Amino acid sequence: MAWDIKIRQLNDVLSDLVPIKDSIPKYVQASGLKLQHIDTSGSAMDVWSNVIAEANKQNKLNELVQSVLKMYPDNPFLKSALSEKEIRYSLGPDIKISEWGDVGEDTLELLTMGQSTLLPVNFLAKGVIKSKSVGKVEIKVSGNRYNVGTGFLCKVKDINDLFFITNYHVINHKDDISRTRIIFDYELDIYGNTIQSKSFEIDVNGPWYCSEIREFDTTVFKLKDEDNQLESYGYIELNEVTILKNDFVNIIQHPGGELKQISLYHNIVTNTTDRVVQYLTDTLKGSSGSPVFNSDWQVIALHHSGGGIKEGEPDLPFGIKSRNEGIYINRIIEFIRENHKK
Repeated sequence: MAWDIKIRQLNDVLSDLVPIKDSIPKYVQASGLKLQHIDTSGSAMDVWSNVIAEANKQNKLNELVQSVLKMYPDNPFLKSALSEKEIRYSLGPDIKISEWGDVGEDTLELLTMGQSTLLPVNFLAKGVIKSKSVGKVEIKVSGNRYNVGTGFLCKVKDINDLFFITNYHVINHKDDISRTRIIFDYELDIYGNTIQSKSFEIDVNGPWYCSEIREFDTTVFKLKDEDNQLESYGYIELNEVTILKNDFVNIIQHPGGELKQISLYHNIVTNTTDRVVQYLTDTLKGSSGSPVFNSDWQVIALHHSGGGIKEGEPDLPFGIKSRNEGIYINRIIEFIRENHKK
């Protein structure tokens, strides 16, 4: 079987959603496949690979996806697997994290609510305001193929320019500018109806600041705005912050190129360095370039990588499917200031 991008992404998604081997057979049977024809040895990811290979051979990939969708009806990655349009969401899967910190007992205590998670009700209103500045990045690759990610409008203190920021691994080459659009208001209103979205192009004559993956994994540029329409989306002011282990974080994102969403639950910082911030979430795919906020809605990091546990990494707590990492915003502020001087 030719494992194209779409099938490889499906394997990642199924392995994240159903990481326990004993839970896989019910989906196999529900999709009309015969379990005796599938090698169930190895890890859950190995089993899913074999299941997908058999489903593809029997022309039952859609049935397999539908069987899992019954359990996870809102999962954007399963829904995109049924779409004819090929969407490559920017996961940063090949970013090698030098070291994942272990999860200590103090963090586990917080996960079981050993610390109050009460917040003032205006926390919600502030979050809605911040969310206006977050947009979907969509790059047309060819024909019916798109790469997608997330980014946001921002300003740095003492610099008047309005920037848009995302990951370097989302977009990093000026040849992609003409095929890229930044989409705001791609979301639902309070009644569950889609809002009319608005697209913007990158200003090819504006600043273009890039920092490679192993440094800050950041691309900064401006958007064309001849009619001053960006003003309605506001911006997020970037300031130096202090982030500590066991702080809570919130992430506004366009996972898998889907409608704007927010990740609030189980998001706890596990480790920090001078360059990166690591945190736990349930699942967070396709959100490269998203702003990571603290409980005061200050940006503390630019999300750039994540995923389930890999060989040699410390174990994740039971029920947590994904660990993630963002670039510490203080380093990105320094990067923007240094480049804007030139």
